[in-house]
Amino acid sequence: MKPWRSIWALPYLFIVLVACGMAWACQTPSPQQIENALQASPNLNSALKSCSMAAMLTKESGGNTCAANSCCVGIGQLNVNTSAGGLDLSQYGMTRSQYQNADLQTQINIWSVQANMNTQSSGYQTLNNAYQNGQPLDGTPVTPGMLAACEQFGAAVCNHNVSSLQSTGGCGSYTDGNGHTGGQTICSWGATADRQAANQNCANGTQTMPTQPISCPSPIQQDTGTPAIASNPTSGATAAASPLPSTASQPAVASTDVVVSGAQI
Repeated sequence: MKPWRSIWALPYLFIVLVACGMAWACQTPSPQQIENALQASPNLNSALKSCSMAAMLTKESGGNTCAANSCCVGIGQLNVNTSAGGLDLSQYGMTRSQYQNADLQTQINIWSVQANMNTQSSGYQTLNNAYQNGQPLDGTPVTPGMLAACEQFGAAVCNHNVSSLQSTGGCGSYTDGNGHTGGQTICSWGATADRQAANQNCANGTQTMPTQPISCPSPIQQDTGTPAIASNPTSGATAAASPLPSTASQPAVASTDVVVSGAQI
């Protein structure tokens, strides 16, 4: 290539690099920034507005808002597989890709719909009642991490573990009634979330923090069948501002369809 062509090519290279940053609108929020977003979510169950929940979401997604796999997407690994009972994003005027590239607060606000559905399970209600009253379940103290794990695992696993807690004082085993067994329970996964919350720079309640950092990493476990696109400010703003539909119209499902191993968290 002739020297003058190399010089004139530099501005175009700069444009390509800027376009990369626009194409992957991934955020890598700190635990405190996730906690702040939980606190600011208007409809989220109050017991989930904790640093343990922030720790759980960090582990679910690797702390990246662009995290995705075949069923789940975003900072909270929201299940959007409608054929398996996942949340229908079209109700919020968004596609999967737009949600994946939405800002942290928008993701949390929509994730809260599914989270709140999972808090309607008998297992979560039992845990939350014991937690709010400072009462253990057969000698086992209920913690914010257990509540967070119950929400993320969904009703089948949580109900099974809570039933075991009430009868034996231990969580028993993971089972979702669909052939998935083994792995973590709300006790083991919750305890890890509580430990991480205690060790990370996070305080319950909204704290003053710098602007959320933006990076341009490759999406984590990106679903190659659904390429990500730059976030749509109009759609994102509309989704955040629109009133959320009644949770009664949505099925209660786990936020993720995988059995979590000890190595994951």
